[in-house]
Amino acid sequence: MPGGLTRRVSADVPLAIGASLAFVGYVWVLMHATVPLVTVFAFASDGHPKLYAAFLAGLAGLPGLLLTLPRAFTPPRPSVQPSVRSRRQASALRRSYVRTDVLGLAALLLAQVPLPAPWGPAGKAATIANITKSPEIVELSAMFANYSLAIFAVGILGAVVAKVYSHAAALRVLAIILVVGAPVVAWLLVVRAVS
Repeated sequence: MPGGLTRRVSADVPLAIGASLAFVGYVWVLMHATVPLVTVFAFASDGHPKLYAAFLAGLAGLPGLLLTLPRAFTPPRPSVQPSVRSRRQASALRRSYVRTDVLGLAALLLAQVPLPAPWGPAGKAATIANITKSPEIVELSAMFANYSLAIFAVGILGAVVAKVYSHAAALRVLAIILVVGAPVVAWLLVVRAVS
């Protein structure tokens, strides 16, 4: 095994362990974040269900934005690739979306915190009811739990469209419209159903 490869493998092990510990810590924080997040949303919305739903829509739409916007705003690759002379030039030519993708995954997990999803803890709806004192907010939170998955699926679709069709400006704009429009449509559907 060459020395450079050995060094790279030995450097990747602490990074993988650190990333795993950070993920476990983040999940632990999210498991205890329902009360603070619902309290902040309830305070900021002043008990108005429509405004509370708008906060949920914004949080649910954030992962799609983080996945799509970097891809949509990256200019297309030139058809003729310049010659690469050094490793630094090669890494500059490679486009990586790892940071925003990790943030998108973190935002997806965060978006599930204030929602009483079927797979979530059984007492989450009761916690939301105790904090907000609003049956409408509890109902729209339960409805938004289902819509949040559809919003995230549209976010992934937008990211794929923006990446695959990076050469077509119109389709990149369409991807942005999709990821911005999905939470707005979900908000309208939830508000209409609850009011």
